[in-house]
Amino acid sequence: MTALTPPPTACSFPEPGNCRDGGRPIQAYILRRLLQTVYVLLVLSVVVFWLARLAPGDPVLARLGYGFKSDYPSQATIDAMRAELGLDQPIPIQYLAWMGTLARGNLGVAIQSKKPVGELVWQKFQKSFPLALTGIAIGVTLGVTLGVIAGTRPFTWLDNTISTVSLFGIAAPSFWVGLLLILFFAVWLGWFPTRGYAPIGADSIHVRHLVLPGLTIAIGLVGSLTRYMRSGMLDVMTSDYIRTARAKGMAQRVVILRHALKNALLVVVTIIGLEFAAVLGGSIVTETVFQWPGMGLMLRNAVALRDYNVLQILTLVIATVYVTVNLAVDIAYGYLDPRIRYE
Repeated sequence: MTALTPPPTACSFPEPGNCRDGGRPIQAYILRRLLQTVYVLLVLSVVVFWLARLAPGDPVLARLGYGFKSDYPSQATIDAMRAELGLDQPIPIQYLAWMGTLARGNLGVAIQSKKPVGELVWQKFQKSFPLALTGIAIGVTLGVTLGVIAGTRPFTWLDNTISTVSLFGIAAPSFWVGLLLILFFAVWLGWFPTRGYAPIGADSIHVRHLVLPGLTIAIGLVGSLTRYMRSGMLDVMTSDYIRTARAKGMAQRVVILRHALKNALLVVVTIIGLEFAAVLGGSIVTETVFQWPGMGLMLRNAVALRDYNVLQILTLVIATVYVTVNLAVDIAYGYLDPRIRYE
């Protein structure tokens, strides 16, 4: 008797990353992750909303300038301002009102500057993005290169030197690294400006503002990427298929670039994704040291001034970046390793 074979489906012979086990397409996985993202953002919005109001400090006093002026505002002035901002209502009512404005596509108005929060966040995003991109580009280039060199020459003097340098990158605080770079390259050599921002343009002086803060971000990334890449290369280079490729007479460069590097990048892709989200949304220390007017500095100022509206929206934007990048990393796994299936 001949066994019946089910007809092939669109996922019977899946392309890398196309289907999960069981033949379901990756679209179902993405849809489920998007629904999870909505749930995470809702829970986060509640937590951030409550914690912001439980923290010490009063946004009304900050807006009225108390602490910078000698006179304390009258209670009538404080009450009127609190009513104007809607802060006289119970916290659950404030939260529902805030979610109602978000549902209508209105991100609200900053308590301190009285400007639309969406416009402010977009302006800061445009300044943080090139900084994050510069730091990630430098960090990935150096980290992957040094990790490959160390992983293909294990336990040599070159490997030991690279491992020592990578430990420095991991252990050194970013504010200390930034101050050292300012002292050496800006104060002593005068090559780069010490602080501030200039729009990216054809003039190289604009690009010079990116170098020192970009290096500060990159140095910490280089340390972690180098160690992860070295570990990945050590595992891959002892695999059977690498020995087979060498037995066929392939050159070492071809073995590394064509066979080893792709599989060793799995863990590194995760680190890159998380670091990019962290740098884009929360490089508070680096932006403070170099007075770079991006999202990190904006977040620090919002916390200091208790600007609830800016703080809440920035937190949600950073969280959205995190979950989006994580989703992109998970999808990239399937293309780097066809054996991976989505559950």
